[in-house]
Amino acid sequence: MKQKRKRGTNRVTLNDVAHKAGVSPITVSRALNRPEKVTDGLREAILETVRELGYVPDYAARALASRTSNIVGVLSSALGSSLFSPVMKGIEDRMRNSGMRIQYVNASVDPEEEIQQLKQFLAQKPAGLMIGGLQIASRVTEILHEAPCPVVQFIDVSYPAIDMAIGIDNQAACLTAINHLLEKGYRRIGFCSGRLEIPVAKRLEAYKHRMTEEGLYNSDLVLSVTAANPISLGGDILDRLFAVAPDLDAILCCHDDLALGVLFECQRRGISVPQDLGVCGFTDIDCAAYINPSLTTVRLPLYQLGYRSADMILRVQEGRKHIEPVNLGFQLIERDSTRRV
Repeated sequence: MKQKRKRGTNRVTLNDVAHKAGVSPITVSRALNRPEKVTDGLREAILETVRELGYVPDYAARALASRTSNIVGVLSSALGSSLFSPVMKGIEDRMRNSGMRIQYVNASVDPEEEIQQLKQFLAQKPAGLMIGGLQIASRVTEILHEAPCPVVQFIDVSYPAIDMAIGIDNQAACLTAINHLLEKGYRRIGFCSGRLEIPVAKRLEAYKHRMTEEGLYNSDLVLSVTAANPISLGGDILDRLFAVAPDLDAILCCHDDLALGVLFECQRRGISVPQDLGVCGFTDIDCAAYINPSLTTVRLPLYQLGYRSADMILRVQEGRKHIEPVNLGFQLIERDSTRRV
């Protein structure tokens, strides 16, 4: 009777790579997981041997040995939006050649489902978690506090961090945008957002405070709208705001997608931007500078948000940790949509 071949007997091991390359197994491990620890020439020679032999690291065995996997989890409610693409690029650029694998999950708006998502991630013994847009419910916070790995939150820098945090000062950013609109002579300024997450809530606080100082605040000019495609909401936004304020002369949108929807609807209705209606967004997505009229917006350092958050995870592995929240700053980009003559 023919004996069955044992599975895995021909698997190339780390020792095989080390023997072929003429180095120690520790050196091979460093070249793959901590490339900065070996010279460029040696690393290239080892990688060539890895390719030649077809070596695939046994991550499951590594997780058992180290009590952690090489998985870094990224949970965010913004995965499907245009603003998350540069964040992802930043994460992946920093994680490249680190030996870590990135696993993305689109977070739900339901705290109970978020709890299940977190538990499933933690069951994989992740090397780190990056969290953006989760509900800050007490049970979610409790789970994150007990996570046996570093946690980085994408959040407003004024908010208490569970472990480590990175983001911007959203109140200051919104105040800058409102002051810009006021300086341009706009007075009846609407505020439009999607889900009222922490960064948006901070912007709304700044809007209320500054408009109240000017004696211009009207709660009817605050809208929260949601749709799978936010650009489609331009007509609804204009209808609702003009219904309560026929003399509306500006709109501050908390996301550029909403601002684009407003601009396109203004073009369809023949509303002159910026003379009759000023439009300001948040994010500075790629097309904001190239539409007509070009969009005034608050530029957020999204690539750096991803890159630096990934770097924070990796630094913990090296015994270094950010204690204070990292404030990435912002920049108001004035373009034609508010450039009144």
